Amino acid sequence: MSQPKKWVFTELVQGADEPEQLIAYAMYKADKDDLATQCRARLLPEADIVAELTSFHDSIAYSDRRLQDYRDKAKRAVDQLVGSVSKRVAAAYDQTIAAMKDGHQIDLREKWKTWGENAALYSAHLAQPVWYIRLGKGVLSWLGGGISSLLATVISTLIIVGAVSLFTPSVRDTARDSLKGVVDTLIPATPIPDVTDAVKTNKRLQTSATRS
Repeated sequence: MSQPKKWVFTELVQGADEPEQLIAYAMYKADKDDLATQCRARLLPEADIVAELTSFHDSIAYSDRRLQDYRDKAKRAVDQLVGSVSKRVAAAYDQTIAAMKDGHQIDLREKWKTWGENAALYSAHLAQPVWYIRLGKGVLSWLGGGISSLLATVISTLIIVGAVSLFTPSVRDTARDSLKGVVDTLIPATPIPDVTDAVKTNKRLQTSATRS
């Protein structure tokens, strides 16, 4: 009784959705194609090439050991492929993470730089005196500058007495008397001896020279 016909495809591929089984059959087909190429290179007749290929097919289909050899090679190929892809994915992942970290560090440095610049500007702003301090320093500098001490005394008296009179109304009369005395000192009500006469003499001489 003859043995039923076997086919390599049905022996290797039990399910069309199994990658390892399909790869095992593809490896068998590659070896079969290599054998056909060798036969044609030897210039064998077409009938002899068909006989060689049929013999090769049957030697695989009826041999559990050789079928298992294709299965094992297919499994190693899949494992290598998965390992290679995993390494590439891991490398790409690491590269992406490194780039994200670098970008994050750059962003942090830019934020710290901006914060430092703003802090420096704010510190410089705090170091500047407020307007009333600057005004007071300006007044003091002006009073102690090139103006006469008498005028400085008058201005100081006006400021001090005026400020005191705002908070203490009872001193207003005294303030007015003080200010009147200062004004009389600057602009006397009676002529000053010698000085007033000299001024009048100079005016008459200037008038005579203009008329002549």
